[in-house]
Amino acid sequence: MKNHSYIEVVYISSNNKIITNNIVFSKNLTLELVLNDLVEKSIFSKEFLSKKIFGCYGEIISLSYIIKENDRIEILDELKMSPNEKRKHNFKRNY
Repeated sequence: MKNHSYIEVVYISSNNKIITNNIVFSKNLTLELVLNDLVEKSIFSKEFLSKKIFGCYGEIISLSYIIKENDRIEILDELKMSPNEKRKHNFKRNY
């Protein structure tokens, strides 16, 4: 029996609902192929994913990104400002 490696796909909605899915890792797997698989499994819609940004361990990645074993793919809402900018804005507003 062969042990499979998995990659984790995570989305945390604005109301903190967490959606996760594990996909079996294979060589030459791209982010685009992973997203197509999620659409085929009806986990996310194509329209939903078209409005998102994708990351891997905090770094923004493109659709051509080649997935590495044990990667965690993050589905991110478009941010109006980075977390750092938001903290600075809140700090200035409070003082």
